[in-house]
Amino acid sequence: MTTLTATKPQTYSNGNSSLAVEALNMHVYYGDFRAVKNVSLNVPEKAITALIGPSGCGKSTVLRSFNRMNDLVSTARVEGSIFYHGQDIYADNVDPVEIRRRIGMVFQKPNPFSKSIYDNVAWGAKINRPLAEVTLPQERDCTEPQLS
Repeated sequence: MTTLTATKPQTYSNGNSSLAVEALNMHVYYGDFRAVKNVSLNVPEKAITALIGPSGCGKSTVLRSFNRMNDLVSTARVEGSIFYHGQDIYADNVDPVEIRRRIGMVFQKPNPFSKSIYDNVAWGAKINRPLAEVTLPQERDCTEPQLS
């Protein structure tokens, strides 16, 4: 696997901003069910972008496709193209974990791992730095009085 490297900068239709994400003719399937049909979308760099729509219309499915979380669903598949800073995120040489480090997702409802609160809070620091560099308080020290 290789890390992501930017290719030729792409620009938003107004010509002013670089694109962070570009989806072209994207379809997302769960088995035979097509959950997202023919989405093309430009997400400018350094801009707040919102996907708004009724429950069940595919907003989360589109976002999960942008950070490759759908890879974890055995029946899911994505057709079309998704580029992050000009690089195809579904290319064979792209590491999905690296994609998830660069493209985060904020969930509407808390979505913790099935671990302790301590492990959920400490998880990001543990996976993003060598363990020798991580200095975390002991779990026994993370009690309610210390949190106030």
